[in-house]
Amino acid sequence: MDIERRGGDPFAEPVAILKNSDPAAVAMKAGALFRSGEEGKAFVDLPTLNGKFTVAWPGIEVTSEPEKLSSFSLKLLALLYLANTNGAEPTGEMVAYRQIPDGLFYEPVVQRSVEAPLAEAFGKDVAGFSASCESLGGRKSGHGDASYAFDLFPGVIIEFLLWREDDEFPARLQVLFDSGDTNHLGAFDLRMASQEISSRLLKARAQ
Repeated sequence: MDIERRGGDPFAEPVAILKNSDPAAVAMKAGALFRSGEEGKAFVDLPTLNGKFTVAWPGIEVTSEPEKLSSFSLKLLALLYLANTNGAEPTGEMVAYRQIPDGLFYEPVVQRSVEAPLAEAFGKDVAGFSASCESLGGRKSGHGDASYAFDLFPGVIIEFLLWREDDEFPARLQVLFDSGDTNHLGAFDLRMASQEISSRLLKARAQ
């Protein structure tokens, strides 16, 4: 999975922002749960997919439940979300990646690294696609031959639509994003998010 960001430690900026932020205010804006602890500690529980991240202040330590939920990219996305979300609600308008501001540049990468592998893996296995999506917390959304929407974080919705292979047409998969997702994450980060979900769907199929 391509998780490179421009220059240096990708965690440095969101961690610095969060260290200088009030955790209660962060939680309220992010749609997360705030918990106060002993000796000045505080915790923010952020729901994601089929689990949650817990971020501890003041050091910004991150744990996940279940533990296997955590990965480099999903942990980074969680911190970026908490550091940058403006708290806006989803718009309900689902758009292709190229329609996201700055998305056109990365669109070929999304097609190559997300849509094509999933179409190949599940084009003749719609039931397997459904099972993999549901194991990751996906919600049926009623499009194509099968489609599921994922709540990556509160307000960040990514939808995967599958059309099965038949005698006339090859299998096709499309990833859609709520047009309000960019209130929380940038185009590069949403690309990384779609790659993360795609990778987890393929792993679920192999199990």
